[in-house]
Amino acid sequence: MIAIAVSRKMKKGELDDDYTLYENGEILHEYDKSKYPGGYNLKETLTIDKLGDDVKYRLLEAASTENKEHVRKILGL
Repeated sequence: MIAIAVSRKMKKGELDDDYTLYENGEILHEYDKSKYPGGYNLKETLTIDKLGDDVKYRLLEAASTENKEHVRKILGL
C-alpha cells in the first residue's frame, strides 16, 4: 500500500493523533488515548464514512500537490 497523505497532530501537546490515507482508501489512525500505561501507540483502521470533516480536511491539506486531487476524490470533498 502507498500512503498518499499523512496528517500528524498532537493533542494537549503530548498525545499523538495521526492519520494516514492510503491510495486504496484505507485510513490508519495512530493515536495516544492517555499518558497512562496502555494508553500509548494505539492503532485502528477506519473507513472514509468514519472520518469527520475536520480530519478529511487535515488529510487534504497534508497531501502533496501531486496527490491533492486524488485525495479529494477519495475523501469525497
